Amino acid sequence: MKYVLLSGLFLFSFFIPELKAQSQKGELKGLLLDEATKGALPYATVAVYTAADTVMVTYRMSDEKGSFRVPGLPLDQQLRVVITMMGFKVYRKEFKLTPDQASLDLGVINMEQSSNLLNEVLIVAETPPVLVRNDTLEFNASSFKTLPTALVEDLLRKLPGVTVDQQGNIMVYGKSVQKILVDGKEFFGSDPKIATRNLPANVIDKVQVMNDPEALRRDPDMPFMEIPQVINLTFKKGIKKGAFGKLYGGAGTKERYEVGGIVNMFRDTSQVSIIGYSNNLNRASFDFADIRRIGGFARSGFNSIGMNSNGGISVNGISFGGMGQGIQQSSGGGANFNTVTKRGTKVNLQYFFGDSREDLNQVVNSEQFLKSDTLNSRRNRRQISRSESHRIGGKIEWKLGPLTTLSINPSVQFSYHNANQNAYTNTFRHNGNRLNESTNEENISGEGMGFGNLLQFERSFEKKGRRLTLFSRMNQYSSLQDQINEAENIFYQPDPTATLLDQLRNTDQNDFEVYNTLSYTEPLNEAVSATFTLNSEYFNNDNVLATYLADPETGAYDTIVPGLSNGLDRSGWRNYFTSGLRWKIKDVTLQPGIRFTALNINNRFQTIPDIKQNYFYVFPNLNVNWKQLNFSYNVNLQEPMATYLQPVVDNTNPLFISYGNPSLKPTVANTLSMNYRKFDNKKSINYNANMYGTVRNNFITRARTIDENGVQTSRPVNTDGNWMLSGRGGLMKDFKYDKNKFSIGGNMQVNYDRSLILLNGSQSFSQSWNFRPGMEARMNLDDKLELSQSFDVSHRRSTYENNAFNNLSISTRISKSEIVVRMPKRIVWEATFDYWYNSNMAPGLQNSYGRLNAGVTLLFMKNDRAQLKLSVYDLLDQNISANRLIRENLIEDYQTEMLTRHGMLTFTYNIRNFGGKVGGRQNSLFRF
Repeated sequence: MKYVLLSGLFLFSFFIPELKAQSQKGELKGLLLDEATKGALPYATVAVYTAADTVMVTYRMSDEKGSFRVPGLPLDQQLRVVITMMGFKVYRKEFKLTPDQASLDLGVINMEQSSNLLNEVLIVAETPPVLVRNDTLEFNASSFKTLPTALVEDLLRKLPGVTVDQQGNIMVYGKSVQKILVDGKEFFGSDPKIATRNLPANVIDKVQVMNDPEALRRDPDMPFMEIPQVINLTFKKGIKKGAFGKLYGGAGTKERYEVGGIVNMFRDTSQVSIIGYSNNLNRASFDFADIRRIGGFARSGFNSIGMNSNGGISVNGISFGGMGQGIQQSSGGGANFNTVTKRGTKVNLQYFFGDSREDLNQVVNSEQFLKSDTLNSRRNRRQISRSESHRIGGKIEWKLGPLTTLSINPSVQFSYHNANQNAYTNTFRHNGNRLNESTNEENISGEGMGFGNLLQFERSFEKKGRRLTLFSRMNQYSSLQDQINEAENIFYQPDPTATLLDQLRNTDQNDFEVYNTLSYTEPLNEAVSATFTLNSEYFNNDNVLATYLADPETGAYDTIVPGLSNGLDRSGWRNYFTSGLRWKIKDVTLQPGIRFTALNINNRFQTIPDIKQNYFYVFPNLNVNWKQLNFSYNVNLQEPMATYLQPVVDNTNPLFISYGNPSLKPTVANTLSMNYRKFDNKKSINYNANMYGTVRNNFITRARTIDENGVQTSRPVNTDGNWMLSGRGGLMKDFKYDKNKFSIGGNMQVNYDRSLILLNGSQSFSQSWNFRPGMEARMNLDDKLELSQSFDVSHRRSTYENNAFNNLSISTRISKSEIVVRMPKRIVWEATFDYWYNSNMAPGLQNSYGRLNAGVTLLFMKNDRAQLKLSVYDLLDQNISANRLIRENLIEDYQTEMLTRHGMLTFTYNIRNFGGKVGGRQNSLFRF
């Protein structure tokens, strides 16, 4: 808390003088009209320069009504205002503001249309920082000052109306950016972060923002606020090839280390990427953008990206570090190749591998509240595990014509994993009487192999709005797993009784699916279109369980247990036919429809009779768009997993025994959603709100029992009346004073969940509420000082209709602070302090902890290409991660041992080599 208070005082010590300075400056305002039509001229650029040397002071853009206001202008200095807009002549006027007359109203300015009809040509003495070219917004990069080491992402943060969050997601005037082009071509895939987090800002000439033409071609009636944006970056002259990336290596105390590199080379339409890494620091060796976007990895069709709260990353099941718990060592690498042939065919090839080792030491405390009793269970868990994965894939995309494309995405994956775990668990009543204790040693080993392919065909037609698409997905995955459990258990009621478990559980699973979607849209007139969609899916799940007991003499697991062994072969067809209309009335688009669903499943068991399930449903759906508001209603159908259907007891943990249920029915979920987004250009405020709700019939609920020894059993059953509702709203406002930028915002999230609890023959609906308000503030003073602070509070409460269960509530608080100081030149000081608090933690567990990290970086070599960083992790030596949650009628506390305090010295070299020659010879890759 002391650190947070000092950060706040430091912030206001800079912020107040800036406000004072701002109050002593002047402003310019006026109204822009078209001289010929007398209509308002929105989004014209109003830039103010010093008259003596034409250095830009600041600028603004006119709003929807054509009015503008330019604050923060210096007094007693000759200035020049330059107003530019495509298709109109440039307006110039010199003026001077004084303390007595600090505001100048230019009144109505009638902009004269230009006689030059070539809108691509605009010549002015003062280069405008922003220019609107028809439907394209163009920023002049040289008008926005950035550091020598700045990347495109840093440049975008300087642009008005553009916001970039901590994950690198980009919004322009409240609309999301889905693609970045470089000189009009895809650059290492279509994901924006490829360019924003790797291209240096000083090679960019223009930043152009426009509506995504492909999205509009697919859906001409797309709501305005839903149209994704495309950013096109134009290189400065002479830059058409190059390489970028980074190499780093570091060593620290307590045998900590990190090493890695990622190199990306491009020339014309070909790109090659190579990645490699290894560390034992509990984190990913590269950030989210590095792994998913750099080198066009996203272009291969691999789109299963996983992240956790600690920043860990996995790509389609392959860990790139930090994904597990405890203390981890991660290694891996890969290569990626993209090219475009002379005929326009896009080709991608890639290979990934990942290796992760984990050492987990964790305490889990579970407090379960019953009508007249409370059960407290504590488990101490120690696990050492390893996983290894390899994946090969690619993508080929053909342009069969100006309106037709076809692509295929094949992939193959191999994986291996093993884990050794020892868990000690004991359970007590509220009066202190012990019910049970167990020591369970578990060894798991397994391997898997999978193959998949995606096929996409898209055909547009000359008639606007007519479109035909085909999507086909095929996946086949096989896995084998052996699980050995050796458990010693003591049950104390009514008299102490000991049991032993020594068994091998073998699982052989094969899954296969083929999914096809054919969609056609036919415009009936300018306002109405008909849509037809046919979905057909075949699936087959083969799940075989075999349990063996150990031979007392040889120790070999060769005696099968029939009651714990069984096979399930499930196959079936899921077919949908959806028809509807799209009706556009001014700003409103209505899309009512109806879906016919047929589901046919055949479950074949080894030990019980086959079960056939045939269902037919008729579901309505509706989508409504009005300006920035979107509303939708639909119904989803999901059959239970094959493992839920297995009529086999899972007794690998003798204290928590699970049963299967072959009679489970598919879950039917009625879903309602609403979204609203708006960016107020004049006030620089970004608003967002959304709501989501679902009612689930035949929902899968665990029916549980607890016996006198505290042994729990569960069985999945179908229940009705389960539903949930969630909503979130927030806003963020930006302030800009000269070279300084401030942002402040807040949000509120509310969740409600109503679910059925079945325990010991009693049933009760639980009602869980979660309120989570949050605030965030950021400050950047001329890139010399950066401060950010976020604070989240969460309060969760569960109430129960049946008085057999006690009402529960927990509160958590999370505070995150960051400071960056870039003084003196080429020295960067930085520190982060994250604080967590959980109310009413179980005795013996820590309810709060803080993690303070700090570092200092020296920048050197040409253009600050090299960095030498000295950092210290967890200065307070807290060494834990803790969290608490409510589930059903219990509260669970998790406390996990993390890395201890350590120091690191890391050297990083950034590769930034783009085009051209130096001294008559080609630039080298590592040019100093």
